Amino acid sequence: MEKVVEILNMSKSFGPTVALSDVSISAYGGEILGLIGENGSGKSTITSIFSGMQKCDEGKMFFCGEKWSPSSMTEALDKGVGMIVQENGTVPGITVAENIFLGAIGEFKTGPFINRRSLVRKAQDALSSIGAGHINASLPTAFLDFQDRKLVEIAKVMVKKPRVLVVDETTTALSQKGRDIIYSIMESMAKEGKTVI
Repeated sequence: MEKVVEILNMSKSFGPTVALSDVSISAYGGEILGLIGENGSGKSTITSIFSGMQKCDEGKMFFCGEKWSPSSMTEALDKGVGMIVQENGTVPGITVAENIFLGAIGEFKTGPFINRRSLVRKAQDALSSIGAGHINASLPTAFLDFQDRKLVEIAKVMVKKPRVLVVDETTTALSQKGRDIIYSIMESMAKEGKTVI
């Protein structure tokens, strides 16, 4: 199996609090890797660093054998690493479609204008592809409950077809239907030789 994720000797502190101290992990293609530990043990910290949310103090990262140091979550997602965060990761003041394609709205420009019909159609397709077609992509995101906003986040990540999916305790916010969706995505990715953490 191909080593997809490699993190070597990573350390990270927040002031006097040591979140990670000389931690190394690897994950392979076709693998679903579970990180288990108490609150504060560094699970979210190490995955958020790999996903571009923050920087480490020390250590090296590799993605598919290449040095890896994304400057943001957007860059990481564009290059194949998507993270679904534990907290709310949507922007309430814009539509579901705009959330799904946040940072990529330019793809829908026709001259100086945004082709909203195409934007909403592709967002609706992204929702349907994960089993969340009941969500109306043209609605303001603020109209959705927390669970459906979480499904919008999942669609936003999956529309980019990531090589690595990081799921940070997302299932705690989901009903059984939502859990079934995320478990199905995880199973499909593993079967395709992709990696889930």
